Amino acid sequence: MYRNSIIKWFFILLAALASYALQAAQSRGISMESRNEMHITPFKQGVYRALVIGNDRYQDKAGKWQPLKTAVNDAKAVYQLLSNDYGFEDTRLLINATRKDILLAMQDLSKRVMKNDNVLIYYAGHGFMDEDSQKGFWVPVDAEGLDNTTFLRNSTIRDELTTIASRGDHTLLISDSCFSGTLLRRGNRGISSTEATESYYKKVASKKSVQIMSAGGVEFVDDNYNTSGHSPFTYFLLNELKNNDRPLLAMSELSNNVTRAVANNVDQTPESGVLQGAGDELGEFIFVKINLAVKGVPADRVKVQLNVVSEDELNQQTKAAEKHMPDYAVPMPGL
Repeated sequence: MYRNSIIKWFFILLAALASYALQAAQSRGISMESRNEMHITPFKQGVYRALVIGNDRYQDKAGKWQPLKTAVNDAKAVYQLLSNDYGFEDTRLLINATRKDILLAMQDLSKRVMKNDNVLIYYAGHGFMDEDSQKGFWVPVDAEGLDNTTFLRNSTIRDELTTIASRGDHTLLISDSCFSGTLLRRGNRGISSTEATESYYKKVASKKSVQIMSAGGVEFVDDNYNTSGHSPFTYFLLNELKNNDRPLLAMSELSNNVTRAVANNVDQTPESGVLQGAGDELGEFIFVKINLAVKGVPADRVKVQLNVVSEDELNQQTKAAEKHMPDYAVPMPGL
């Protein structure tokens, strides 16, 4: 009985210290580093997977699709940020992809997705909308003039996303291309930073989500923002994710901030919404930052290592601790 009491008290103290460290990290420049390769939210277990696509080198002999300057750079930066700072374990980077390359990559991703997984697909490249049919397309590097049979139809993208969403829990498409707003249904959930409580994150993590962020609606979007090497949309997307100083960030928070920043600086308005008919239940894609640094204290001075484990793992650790508890341990006063 004494041994169990000590263990109980030990874990109470451990939880209190962890809570204190988390509060301090949010305001005093403490950095947080995950000790697990596979990162999970505190509410629901699942792998974070991403397919990141960037197309610059267009091959159109008719000259309709000119090479872009920043799409590949955008994709590489997104890939690195997701992998390094947000704990995405299964991440593939696809550069200068043909129509077949994109389809095969999406189909391969859908086969790996499992229940509770969080899946993000990012696309940067040319987009097209047929004014007569009002149909939208991604334009791969092997597109031929205005022959839309060489494009990737929105309907095809929706089909692939719907398959992925049916297998995973949270799905997010980020499309940085002209006319990318034709992919989504307007009217997404929204939340301010002051409303982003633990209970909110827990609630939306338990509900399925199939969300979309687009660089613009049915409009042309810029390629290079102030010679930054990034499009305006991806520049501010990266800026928000890099400067995020909280462990958890909901997609709606990210989208609201990116939309305001882009609209305030260029003649372009990003949009967000859901993929109609794919099973969205008003959940949210939640970004979990594993390398968190806030101005104030150098990261090399104070560090808190977070090791997020499941309840089963915690129970196993408790049993292991009981086996190795010395027999001469005595209970703390009051227990």
